Amino acid sequence: MDWIYEIEKEEIEKLMNKDMALVYQECGLEVAKKLWEKLAGLNIYISEKSFFDIKRLYIRKHYNPDDPHSKKALAVRLKVSEDFVKKSLCKYEK
Repeated sequence: MDWIYEIEKEEIEKLMNKDMALVYQECGLEVAKKLWEKLAGLNIYISEKSFFDIKRLYIRKHYNPDDPHSKKALAVRLKVSEDFVKKSLCKYEK
């Protein structure tokens, strides 16, 4: 799909529509190109659930109970609230 690089950026931008325009704007041509190559024709909903589950796993793996600033540092690093970190550390949360 290297032929796409022979088209001017402005021309490509004019032809983008709906969700692909957003993908192109936020992620660039390489990501848009990869989606066309691998997933063209599919309707995709991008849920944050898996992303938050991955953040929870990261918190559990990287929490240092000996560091009084560990919860705050994890919250900052993952761009979540300190409460999210605390809840992620709760052994009953799934």
